[in-house]
Amino acid sequence: MKFFLLLTLSSLVFSATAFPQENHPCKRATIQLRGDLDVIMNRGGLWALMEQTEGLQDKSVLGMQTDGKLARLVGQFETMCEEDKKPAKQLFDRITNLLGNARAIWNPKSSGEAIVKSITDLNKKLDSLFSTKTKTKAKTNK
Repeated sequence: MKFFLLLTLSSLVFSATAFPQENHPCKRATIQLRGDLDVIMNRGGLWALMEQTEGLQDKSVLGMQTDGKLARLVGQFETMCEEDKKPAKQLFDRITNLLGNARAIWNPKSSGEAIVKSITDLNKKLDSLFSTKTKTKAKTNK
């Protein structure tokens, strides 16, 4: 009995030390971000919202672009977590806030005009984040 207990404990210790990436906060952050993105995309994304809202079908490309930027942002965060230099918590917080903004746009009481304004504002924030990330990468590559 003691042998099996020792074997079990040693295997748990080995698994915890052999795979430290699994328990890294960055790994948990990527799971959370992917889950938040999936909530949006499981509804069809912002594109579907615009397609379903009367009068916004002709502007739905904006929703599609925003969906793509959100997915790209989460994917880039996941890639950064796989690298040696992990992303800062501030980036995680910014992405979480942007995904929260996207989820809030799904308010059924919003008018078409409010939806377009919200998506346009979200798109600008995404562009701003992408441009600051690009500038930061350019500085670190010099």
